[in-house]
Amino acid sequence: MWVLILGVLAAQLAILLYNWGCWRRRRVCPHPLTSSPAAREGGKFAPLAHAVGEGQGARANLSILIPARNEIENLPRLLASLAPQLDEGVECWVCDDGSDDGTTEWLQVHAEQLGINWFRSAPRPDGWVGKSWACYQLAARAQGEWLLFLDADLRCEAGFVDALRGYLSCTDAHLVSAIPAFAPASLPVALLKLMVPFAVFTLLPLPLAERHPNPAFAFANGQVIAFHRTDYARWLPHFFVRGTVLEDVALAALVKRHGGVVRLLDARACLTVSMYPTLREAMNGFAKNAVAICRTVPMAVFVGLMLILAYLSPLGALLVPAQRPLAAIAILTAVAIFGLSARVVGLPFRLGLLYPCSVLLGLLTLGRSVVWYWRGAIVWKGRVYRAHS
Repeated sequence: MWVLILGVLAAQLAILLYNWGCWRRRRVCPHPLTSSPAAREGGKFAPLAHAVGEGQGARANLSILIPARNEIENLPRLLASLAPQLDEGVECWVCDDGSDDGTTEWLQVHAEQLGINWFRSAPRPDGWVGKSWACYQLAARAQGEWLLFLDADLRCEAGFVDALRGYLSCTDAHLVSAIPAFAPASLPVALLKLMVPFAVFTLLPLPLAERHPNPAFAFANGQVIAFHRTDYARWLPHFFVRGTVLEDVALAALVKRHGGVVRLLDARACLTVSMYPTLREAMNGFAKNAVAICRTVPMAVFVGLMLILAYLSPLGALLVPAQRPLAAIAILTAVAIFGLSARVVGLPFRLGLLYPCSVLLGLLTLGRSVVWYWRGAIVWKGRVYRAHS
């Protein structure tokens, strides 16, 4: 048993350390001269700001596209952080996807003064997940060379837009995604969210996620996704993943099937995300995707059992004197794995000390997801979707 436990932990730690080395080279940082429009005109990204030719009319260099359903607590803060960055060559669109919490009324009053374009979503066709339908409509209105889809619960630092435009102007990627810093509302939410970087960065080497053609290695973060306009028009990605709840990974898989390249960026210096305000909402939010990430219900059950074996059973082994040395090695390795995973998303390393709580919350969430998928239905933001596994 210990050979298996320590082997699993060693493999995950090795992948995580390898990804750390890759991750440090992918950081997107705002340039010091991008804090004001005047500085931007003479700064690092000035050539890109003027890349929209005189004869291209209103076509923007970048379209920022935000699907929003019941986001009155988040959307105003995101748009307030984006508005000062909407210079020449940048447009911003919001799709109000049937909100009934005051989001619509807020947009009616404030959007124009912030320089934001917005519209109400058309009725959602059968078979479409709400977010993909909103993104599809946003893309139809966008005029940018790059289409940047952002979730409404993000916050953008000054210079983010210029920094990203600078990257997009020279990348070879067909899909660019980024991971922001996590800003959880409470410690329990932070411990559950920690399962996200743990799951991604200890299991999937980044070069495989980016360049390997096998869709099984696909990954993207749906909070921040950018497509070049020509690629989006050729592939119609949101149309072809329209019924998928885990649309971000499906989008990356679609790009790989077309022979495209995915790029993943470290956006901790530019972006923060709050996601879910309560533990209950966080568990529901992650439960809608947990089985989909594992691909099938049986695989989800297997993953749960492996988490128990590798991360929880050593705690019980401490009670057996003969097993304490190996148990201590396993526990210290687990602390390091979860601590480094926390740092990937800007959380403190010390959260690794509480990794058993993260694993328990993750198991409860995974169990909820398994039940939903067995029942064949997922309820999310007041809508019922068919569960595929």
